[in-house]
Amino acid sequence: MTPATSAEASGGRPLRVLVTGVSGFAGPAVVRALAERGHSVHGLARHAPAREVGAPHDFHPGDVRDAAGVARVVDEVAPDAVVHLAAVAEPGAAEADAAAAYGVNLGGTLAVLAAARTAPRKLRLLIVSSSAVYGAVEAAALPITEETPLRPLTVYGASKAAAELVALQWERAYGVDVIVARPFNHTGPGQLPAYVCAALASQVAAIEFGRQPPVLSVGNVDPVRDIADVRDVAAGYVALLERGRSGGVYNICTGEGVSIAEIIAQLRTLARVPMRSRIDPERQRSRDVERIVGSHARLTAETGWTPRISLPDTLATVLDDWRHRAA
Repeated sequence: MTPATSAEASGGRPLRVLVTGVSGFAGPAVVRALAERGHSVHGLARHAPAREVGAPHDFHPGDVRDAAGVARVVDEVAPDAVVHLAAVAEPGAAEADAAAAYGVNLGGTLAVLAAARTAPRKLRLLIVSSSAVYGAVEAAALPITEETPLRPLTVYGASKAAAELVALQWERAYGVDVIVARPFNHTGPGQLPAYVCAALASQVAAIEFGRQPPVLSVGNVDPVRDIADVRDVAAGYVALLERGRSGGVYNICTGEGVSIAEIIAQLRTLARVPMRSRIDPERQRSRDVERIVGSHARLTAETGWTPRISLPDTLATVLDDWRHRAA
C-alpha cells in the first residue's frame, strides 16, 4: 500500500514547494514539472536564474550554507515540501575544491534539514543525491539497485553519500520527513559543456556554424552510461514528493546503457553537416567507470513513474539548445 504523502494528508490540495538551487541545470525542469502538477513554486539560490525557467515561481536569494538564512526563507515561504537541488554538482569542480564541495553538499543539506526540523509544521524534504555514491560496480552486479553498497570514487560522490547518511539519520532520529533520490546521468537544455552530451552537442553546433573544423574532439568512447532526459528526472522528483515513502531511497534512471561512442554516432546523424571524431588525450579520464546502469524498479512500483523520453529525442533537444546559443 502506498503511504500517505504530504499532498494526501492535506486533502489533496496543491503543494507549496521550495526548490533550492533553482538556478542550476535541473532547476527550470523541476519548476515546470511542479507547475504542471498544479503546485506553487518558490526558488532559493545565490543568484536569480540566468535563463528562462518557463513557469511562474517566487525567487528568494540565499546561500544554502547560511543555516540562519535558509531558516528565514523556510519560515517566510512556509512550504509543504522542499526539493533540495543546491550542490557543487560538477565532479571536476568538486575535486578542485573538496572543502567547498563538502561545505555545500553536506553543509547545505544540514542547513535544510535544520530548517525543516524547526518549521512550525511538518514538511516533506526531497534530498537529491546522485548515482555517483555507488562508485565502481562490477558488471556482474548490474543493474544497480538501491541496495548496492555505496563505494564513491570521487569527492562529489562521497559528499553526496555523506549528505544522504545525515539526512536519513535525521529521518530516523528526529522524524524529519526525508526522501532520497539518486538520479543517474541526465541531460537537457542548459547543461554545461563539462558533461559529455552537452560537450559533444556544443561542438556539433560550433561545426555547423563554421566555428570549428569538422572534427569532434572526444575522450573515452567505451564507457557505458544510463542517461535520462532531465524532464523525466524532474517528473521523478515530483512523483516522489507526491507518492514516495518517508525514509525511502530511490534510483531515477532509464535502466538502459548507452556507450559514449553510440552518443557520438547519434549526434553525427542529427548534424546538418558531415563530421568525424578524433580522440583527444586531454579529454580522457584516468578513472572512468566502465559501465553504469541502474534499476528504477522501486520508483516505478511505488509511484508509477517510468522514463518516457527517448535518448534520440533528448539529444535532438540538447543539440537544438546549443544551436540556439551558437546563433
